[in-house]
Amino acid sequence: MNKIDYNQIALSKAKELGYNTIRYAGEREGWRYFHLIKYSLIGKKVGLPHYIRIDCNGIVLNLEERDDIIWALHQEISLNNLT
Repeated sequence: MNKIDYNQIALSKAKELGYNTIRYAGEREGWRYFHLIKYSLIGKKVGLPHYIRIDCNGIVLNLEERDDIIWALHQEISLNNLT
């Protein structure tokens, strides 16, 4: 059985969408969440951050529900000790 590299999948999707890097934002109900980041936009207010989620089969979905985005944002802050 092949092991899925979620970080590589997320990074590939980020580059496809024009982002520079990713940050792990938690796991919920079998989905792994990642924040897609552009270095040039760090510190600027540009609306809701862009998150994706990846399931156990490697399928990537963009987060569009506001509640899911807020959950992922809070998880990312707590996991990465961001203030």
